Amino acid sequence: MSEKNKQWEGKTGGGQFGQSFLFLLLRRVKVSYVYPLLFFVIPFYLIFGRKGYKAIFSFFHHNLRLNKFRAFFSTFRNHHIFGEVVLDKFALLAGNKKQFKVNVEGIEHFNKLIEGEKGFIIASAHVGNFELVGHCLRQDKKKINGIIYGGETKNFQKQRINAFNESNINLISVSNDMSHLFTIKEVLDKGEVISIPCDRVLGSNKVYKQEFLGSQAFFPLGTFKLASQLDVPILAVFIMKERKLRYKGYTFLLNPLTDEKSSTKKAEYLAEQYVCVLEKIVKKYPSQWFNYYKFWEQ
Repeated sequence: MSEKNKQWEGKTGGGQFGQSFLFLLLRRVKVSYVYPLLFFVIPFYLIFGRKGYKAIFSFFHHNLRLNKFRAFFSTFRNHHIFGEVVLDKFALLAGNKKQFKVNVEGIEHFNKLIEGEKGFIIASAHVGNFELVGHCLRQDKKKINGIIYGGETKNFQKQRINAFNESNINLISVSNDMSHLFTIKEVLDKGEVISIPCDRVLGSNKVYKQEFLGSQAFFPLGTFKLASQLDVPILAVFIMKERKLRYKGYTFLLNPLTDEKSSTKKAEYLAEQYVCVLEKIVKKYPSQWFNYYKFWEQ
């Protein structure tokens, strides 16, 4: 498990100067005007980012059964779409939100839980562009608390905090002393919302193993166990890029295992559903799988 954690750095590239320039530019310019620059940038990532390249190539070649020729071009497309998603994220955090059009399927599940007294959990993944969740699920009834990892630059953190505050979203950083777990329980007890990615183990011992796209893979179990222990609903939400500045959101309500006392079995039942809907999304949008390390069990 630790190897997965080691391969993931949790940072947005570009450095302080590059990120500041992007924020300044995309605050004023339509982000799609910048997309063509990616054709000059992506080859460098393919050449020098060998770990990420090999992981995604293997995903297309071994998991999706594409021949090597098609797997190579699919890998290029994956990097290109990821570049567009990153630029979209910068435009969003810069405050240039109106250019994005998002249609959400299953929004009634979210709206019903927002009206209820209980807090709930949004389980996301590193697919599509989840930064847009505040744009398409914006409301003023429950604060959404996003769990974040990694050490971003101060400028990026500031832009992210300012942008999310406008959408009633608070950010909770993962801490080494695990104190964030008490904060998570506290906000759920207050009836607020927790948003957390559930597709990376990141060194945790609480894992769930399931076949995913043809091979066995590990998924973190902690979030699902927390939902079971606190008896709070859990939604799987994915915001996927369709074409240019159009996105489509998918919201799935995971069904709890009611006639079971074991919190572990309850958690595994939720995790199984999450993996199934994630697989459904990845099959529909294979180019938007953004886990650039050896994800599957070797």
